[in-house]
Amino acid sequence: MKPPKRGFVAAKLTGQRISRGITSSMRLPNLFDRFFMRIAIVAPSPVPFVIGGAENLWWGLLEAFNARPGIQADLLKVPSPERSMGELLASYRHFSELDLDHFDLVISTKYPAWAIRHRNHVVYLQHTLRGLYDCYPPGMPTHFDQGDLLALGIPARIVSALANYRAADLEFKDLLDALDAAWQRSPQASCWAFPGPVTRAAIRLLDAVAMRPDKIVHYAAISRVVAAREGYFPPGVKVAVHHHPTGLKGLASGPQQTLFSASRLDQAKRIDLLIKAYMQSGVDMPFRIAGSGPDEARLREVAAGHSGIHFLGRVPDAVLAQEYARAVCVPFVPRDEDYGLITLEAMLSAKPVLTTTDSGGPLELIEHERSGLIVEPDVAALAGAMRRICTDLPRALKMGQVGRARAAHLDWGSLCDALLAAGRQPVAANDSVNAAGAVRQAAPSVVTRQAKPILGVINTFPIAPVVSGGKLRLHGLYSRVADQFQVQFVNLAPSHLSGVRRLATDFSEELVPKSQAFAEAEQQLEDTLGASVEDLAAALHPDTAPQWLDAIDALARRANLIVCSHPYSMPALRAVSSRAFVYEAHNVEADLKVDIYGPHRWAIDQVSELEQRAVREASLVTACSTKDRERMTRLYGVADDAKLVVVPNGIDVAATPLRAAAQTQDRRSALRVAHPLALFMGSAHGPNIDAARLVVEAAAQLPSVHFLLLGSVCNVMQAWERPANVGLLGVVSDAEKATWLAICDLGLNPVISGSGTNLKLLEYAAVGLPVVSTEFGARGLGYCAGQDYVLAEAHAFAQGINALLQLPQAERDRMVRNARRRVETHGDWAAIAVTYSHALMQILG
Repeated sequence: MKPPKRGFVAAKLTGQRISRGITSSMRLPNLFDRFFMRIAIVAPSPVPFVIGGAENLWWGLLEAFNARPGIQADLLKVPSPERSMGELLASYRHFSELDLDHFDLVISTKYPAWAIRHRNHVVYLQHTLRGLYDCYPPGMPTHFDQGDLLALGIPARIVSALANYRAADLEFKDLLDALDAAWQRSPQASCWAFPGPVTRAAIRLLDAVAMRPDKIVHYAAISRVVAAREGYFPPGVKVAVHHHPTGLKGLASGPQQTLFSASRLDQAKRIDLLIKAYMQSGVDMPFRIAGSGPDEARLREVAAGHSGIHFLGRVPDAVLAQEYARAVCVPFVPRDEDYGLITLEAMLSAKPVLTTTDSGGPLELIEHERSGLIVEPDVAALAGAMRRICTDLPRALKMGQVGRARAAHLDWGSLCDALLAAGRQPVAANDSVNAAGAVRQAAPSVVTRQAKPILGVINTFPIAPVVSGGKLRLHGLYSRVADQFQVQFVNLAPSHLSGVRRLATDFSEELVPKSQAFAEAEQQLEDTLGASVEDLAAALHPDTAPQWLDAIDALARRANLIVCSHPYSMPALRAVSSRAFVYEAHNVEADLKVDIYGPHRWAIDQVSELEQRAVREASLVTACSTKDRERMTRLYGVADDAKLVVVPNGIDVAATPLRAAAQTQDRRSALRVAHPLALFMGSAHGPNIDAARLVVEAAAQLPSVHFLLLGSVCNVMQAWERPANVGLLGVVSDAEKATWLAICDLGLNPVISGSGTNLKLLEYAAVGLPVVSTEFGARGLGYCAGQDYVLAEAHAFAQGINALLQLPQAERDRMVRNARRRVETHGDWAAIAVTYSHALMQILG
């Protein structure tokens, strides 16, 4: 999962955006008090540390809150061991003593974090210490001899409250002090057995006092199962249920090749049931199990070395998403699970879930026979269900698609809305509170937030996941333009995707699935041209995508300004509206398609005519580089120089620190990297495929160098013959890409065709990776050969790699610093978006 922004960093950036233009005579603290809501998410940090579903929720909430203007959020974690009663009492005390008055809203989700005291405390409950609640060992006593506790010096009224579970007349500090003092006097006393009746009563009463209705403003739970558990909430209180999304990125459908399950390997997850069922089912596809835990050794014995069962251990997020994608279905059969993110992640990967009637949380998401199968928790029933799913792949696919459609409705924005609405609204600095506690608002401040104009953008493919240069540009540029506009995309999408998804604050995309008629027209055109034609099909056959036209029509009616990103969406806009538009060019398309469509001159002519029309009709045209701007001016005779402006490609400099040499060496040592590593990144785009061929040729000449290729270009290369020193990484998560950028010795950019500029060069330069590039590959970015990168043309690319590796370290460092400075000066999305936004605002007047 992508690491969340730290709370103070996001708060600082938000503050800069809001405070821009404030004069020295204004009182900045008062403005912040008025316009910012400060939120603390308070949570325990497990000892020993592990990452699970709780962390997924906290990181997701933190990122979602900090993406909103006017909110500053932080995640406060306190180490909370639970190996003895003494450690538990100490953890409760640490939380109870936190001073969080500088926050407007505090959210806790898990014991013992709800021991905090705050005027605006929302409990969004994941689970209590389950071993003392619903998982308390059957047969173990729940009653104790009160005399034993009196003998330890615990006051009689507290002993009575423990025995009778009375929270109403107790103060948390008094209860905690009494228990802690008794523990300190006699830590070896038998009554402190954990679990045991006294520890059960003590922790449950601490929770009850901490969550008493006079202490909490709102109660919520992550599932109906959690909301209904005995003792979790005070009697009679209203508990809202908010199912939360997952933070796992890159979930998508894929081939149906395996059975796959993922969870912590402990007995409550009942992986042994699945192993036995698989062995009985006779299913001939492998069963892959991700995760680690205390039950692993026993589970391996249960599997008895079965050749089809594979224990994967704990896997990175990118690998986890790939495993989901390859599955036919995801069996998940825990006993009384709180919620079960595995269920949700399987659904978002369009995989049916196989679960059981007593699994708890998964039953709230899965519909029997529609998005999965729900059977009795026994081996025979599970084996039969596995056979049924694995022998009817079309049915499995259909169930997975139903599940994905349902899971798509869960998003972080809605969860944030619910939790914000639940808390009391903060009192502004110039408001007052009357004796009854009602807020009386002061006169409106001179600083007010105006509604942002709506910028509608039309495109022919989804933005997320961000796995190609075009998507990097769309996400990087428009997420920053959203500081000034409400940016709303309407994007044509594969048939299995639909709905609106929020990409960042005031930045969303509506996905409109391709119709069957469109898919057929696209396939026919692709067969003719022998290349990807999604964009050209959209331009030639917009009438075959009526849902897309309807969405564009609605966007054109509500937006203040329309942008056609690429020229291919313009015919669809013109089919429903005569609105003026901005043409945002990623390339000179007529030149780009020459390399892609080859001998099919008629198709190139179609693109040229389309691009000419877009340039001439647009109110404003943007180009990625000065060279592209000049080329379009020559091709299409643009008379007004002010109409055609440069909006270059960029990178988020603030989020891309320069790598440190010592850290790089440590990572290489940890991974036992001994050979030089050369990295090439690219999507399955014609110019990148051409460049990949040059990488393979260079690798054959440099056997002592290891070459790594990253991105969807690897899908094309699977069938190629390639040397042993060439590795294919495929599409990876942002975190994994950052790791490779941190440990490689050089970045490769052997691009010899295409148009626009190459974002990979900016990514290499930003992190401090020395670069070998063709002159064409560095076009339009102002990079100087010999100063910012090593120049190597296609016929001598291996020699260029060798030349860089032979450079003295001081020379490499100088080149890295030069390239980084150039990115900071000319390639930061923040600055680029300001220029672009200003041009758009000028059109609006």
